[in-house]
Amino acid sequence: MDDLFNNAVFMRGALDAVPSILLVVDEDVRVFYRNNAARALLKGEKIYGDRAGTIMRCIHSEDVPAGCGRGPSCGDCAVRNAVNDVFAGKAVRRRRTDISVKAGKKTLRIPALVSASVFTLEGKRYSLLVIEDISELIELRLLLPICAACKKIRNEDGQWESIEIYLKKHLPEANLTHGLCQACARKLYPDHSD
Repeated sequence: MDDLFNNAVFMRGALDAVPSILLVVDEDVRVFYRNNAARALLKGEKIYGDRAGTIMRCIHSEDVPAGCGRGPSCGDCAVRNAVNDVFAGKAVRRRRTDISVKAGKKTLRIPALVSASVFTLEGKRYSLLVIEDISELIELRLLLPICAACKKIRNEDGQWESIEIYLKKHLPEANLTHGLCQACARKLYPDHSD
């Protein structure tokens, strides 16, 4: 069975089966391999040997003529920092980030989890870079469970609290005011409403 796992065809098939973007990169985050999920999104003639930010159309990849990894914003790049950390011997960890990419004239912000791990192949060190799109998870977290009758919101602890308290906790900069819509005014004050 170990021979099967040492087989390059098997390993490529296994990497291609992963639904997240998988890239094999060097210390400069130059791409040497991409799995099927990455191929579906990252198309082009010149992929291999280019830096990940360039092929992903990162909004900062053209900030300076030297390209991806050289601009003033690149020091905060979760993708580049994940790769740098594992090449420096630090532990593998997933990082939550928003990846901003160009899509025609638009800029898309993609919430993602980024992780990297280092490995050696034929005497050279590479990193397996994994980028997971978590857009759906973020959307689900943004759904507020609200009571259909009293309009209280269930918080992270499972407790029901008024919408005012919930909003003050999650949006402290928000200033709430109160008023009555016409239907509620008629219901509560029938003698004083139109």
